[in-house]
Amino acid sequence: MRVLGIDPGAKVTGVCVIDGREVVASVDVATAHDLFPAHRGYIQEVVNQAYRLLDSLQVQTVAVEAITRPSWHMKGRAAADPTALLATAEVLGGVLGFAWPVPIVQVQPGKNGSQPFGTYPPSLITPAERRAPGWQLKTAGKGKLCHQRSAYDVARAGLRLRAEMVHV
Repeated sequence: MRVLGIDPGAKVTGVCVIDGREVVASVDVATAHDLFPAHRGYIQEVVNQAYRLLDSLQVQTVAVEAITRPSWHMKGRAAADPTALLATAEVLGGVLGFAWPVPIVQVQPGKNGSQPFGTYPPSLITPAERRAPGWQLKTAGKGKLCHQRSAYDVARAGLRLRAEMVHV
């Protein structure tokens, strides 16, 4: 089953289409506009890019990473700035509000894009990330393809959720 994973972000959104564990296509959609409010053109481009991939690659399910209620205080320090969370919520709302022609599932956040490099397909690891000895065991995180890796994990989780829904 082909699944389109979306990792909504305030400045960059990752989109990845998988078939099993194989990456069929992946792309980042970025905005050069202010963080908040999220620029309408950015939200539209996220949905447009995702729909183009869905339509051209015969995707059967869309999976999008949800957001969780933030903890506004961190270890006694001042309240966190909610700007990025609000902008991400706007992108998420645009994705959820679109009339997708296939089922859509929400994937809970939690280490999406932060697995060991060796668990990701080669197309989601840059040559620079492969240079360090033992790179396969190092945890992915920041980097050029971090949003696409997160979208890959979201798609994989969406594949599992969709399978559970079908078998219930």
